[in-house]
Amino acid sequence: MVKIVGIVSSLMLLITLSTAVPANGELIGQQNASWGLSDFGNSNTVANFSALGWAVEESDSRMFVGGNFLNVTNGNTTEPQPYLAAFHVRTGVWDESFTPDVERPVLTMEATPDGGLILGGEIRNYNGQDVSSLVKIDPATGDIWPGWNTRIWGGTNVVREVSLEPDGWLYAAGSFTNASDGGAGQVVSNLIRMNPSTGAIDWSWTPSITGGAVWGVSASRTNSTVYVVGWFTDAAGAASPAVGIDSNDPTSVTWDGFEMNYPCCGNMYDVEATEFGTVFVVGEQHASYVYDENQNMATITSHVTSHNTNYQDSNTRRGGDFQEIERVGNRIYTTCHCWGSHSSYVGNHQLTQWDLAAGTGVHTGRVSSIIAYDIQTGARDQSFNPYMAGDVGGFGVKGASDGCLWVTGGINAVGEPGNQAPARDLVRLCDENATPTSIEGPVSCTATPSGGTINVEWETVVGAVDYVIYRTVDGGNQSWRAKVAGASYADTTRAGELVYFVAAKGADDTRSEPTQCTSEPEIAPDISAPADCSVTIDGPSVEVEWASVEEAENYIVYRSFNGGQNWWRGKVSETLFSDTNRDGELAYSVLSEAADGTRSVLTSCVAGDPAAPDEPTPVASCNTEVNVDDPAQVEVSWSAAANVDQYVIYRTVDGGSQFWRGRTTETTFVDTLRGGDTVYFVSTKLGSQFSERVTCG
Repeated sequence: MVKIVGIVSSLMLLITLSTAVPANGELIGQQNASWGLSDFGNSNTVANFSALGWAVEESDSRMFVGGNFLNVTNGNTTEPQPYLAAFHVRTGVWDESFTPDVERPVLTMEATPDGGLILGGEIRNYNGQDVSSLVKIDPATGDIWPGWNTRIWGGTNVVREVSLEPDGWLYAAGSFTNASDGGAGQVVSNLIRMNPSTGAIDWSWTPSITGGAVWGVSASRTNSTVYVVGWFTDAAGAASPAVGIDSNDPTSVTWDGFEMNYPCCGNMYDVEATEFGTVFVVGEQHASYVYDENQNMATITSHVTSHNTNYQDSNTRRGGDFQEIERVGNRIYTTCHCWGSHSSYVGNHQLTQWDLAAGTGVHTGRVSSIIAYDIQTGARDQSFNPYMAGDVGGFGVKGASDGCLWVTGGINAVGEPGNQAPARDLVRLCDENATPTSIEGPVSCTATPSGGTINVEWETVVGAVDYVIYRTVDGGNQSWRAKVAGASYADTTRAGELVYFVAAKGADDTRSEPTQCTSEPEIAPDISAPADCSVTIDGPSVEVEWASVEEAENYIVYRSFNGGQNWWRGKVSETLFSDTNRDGELAYSVLSEAADGTRSVLTSCVAGDPAAPDEPTPVASCNTEVNVDDPAQVEVSWSAAANVDQYVIYRTVDGGSQFWRGRTTETTFVDTLRGGDTVYFVSTKLGSQFSERVTCG
């Protein structure tokens, strides 16, 4: 087995697996789920949405579907299985052995590192036991997880979102007023977090969110923020439907700069933060927004779905609200009740009319219930655009381990008009038909690590037109990695114990059983790693420095949190990287990258130079002046201070967090302004010591 240096907790492993399936533009607009859903059930909270399916989650080689349905159906066959059903991942066939008794709709699900499955919704009774709106089950048997006694109830008594985040917590959000984890119930306010294995609630973090319900939650991968969106009027004092709350202080708002695109409504449905610093927010008024944590939450891009008379003969197919976000590999998928046209904008925008032809956005194609975006830029990926028909459109979406993409919601048909297959509110799109096969797999296969790459090679198979590569991480599920025509594949490495498998695919779209690859000794990379690396942490700032490598064009910096997985932090051409601090034990590492993409092994960083014997002297005064000829530029200047190595500049926008902007040995600094009330601060640095920050006038 290929051993990759690094520590991965079982929790971090699960989170990475859930985002590792690279479903891509090869997905075809063909319905591959033979079974579907039928007949609405009884709901207090989602009855006004004409969607039978609300959530999909893979576990134990099956795809679990939750929603407001009473039956599963295939052609003329209808079987009773209300609110929660299981389907075989590789065939889309209903698993008739999984028949739990669920009283009310299941609206959200999350697999846990120990093999369990968390269910949230209106549930009430599960297999005859009162569980209120949250329960953990064994997906293999359908039984309630042994020893699980965490409960959520009160108010509307619904859990709309459960989400396992990289900070180690399982977040539960919705509309509820009470929770308990075995002891006496305590008052809460629509959002809590807990240990995903034991259910123990973090009682030190119970933010106050009132005036509605929470629909989506995502913890930042780059700073100490938990993003919360929904149908509420107040979140920890912020009157916004999308806010950031400090992950250590539930009373502190770290971001409340959300701006609606239309002066009407403001309900948001979901949010997703990434390790690249991008934050996706989706919801009402047909809109999605992409923010940049690296630029003080400036809006990178925004999107709208509606009709466009330049491309449509009529407005019968119109856009609609965005409803769910799912990370799959390097894509963000958003579902929506959108059936018209899609426009993209630089930054935020304000709608003036619903005909997109009259707007300032760029037309980026038609839409049908699900849209793909680039995870780093937020730009729409138009190579993925299946044609579907329906009413309320998609709600739940999941990338499966075989490379297929499952979508559930209000979807009636898949395929171009005149060549459609019934969808029955459950859609399975595949890169190819994953059907049983008689073709043989490769006789042998090897996986050889080389720096930041793993080279997978195998024996060719007579009759094979393509090969499909899978891998597992620390013994987890087989995740689809790629499809290639040749007999080799180069994969990017990651922390954990990696095992590769290769299946052959015939001309008739049949596929062999995967052949497991044997590991080979690691090949020494052609590029050297940095000889040393140091980290200096001071308050909210972190600076990582390392020795230069002659053949390196770039350097890639990683960071782990409390002994967890190494997360990508950034790529720079210099030998310095500035980061934001967060509570917890942080560990940094860096590797070299040559012009041809070859990467070295990682160099672990050590604590920086010891504190200087003398403390740096703060500046006596600081001023800002906007450039008269270019109002987008501002010059920050300050008085020289004795006993300092450098000056460090920070700024806030609209009273938000102080973000690092730069450092210099001069007494001036030129910055690019952005909208909002901007305030600058200057600190001095001597060795690893920083002075207090002086506010600039």
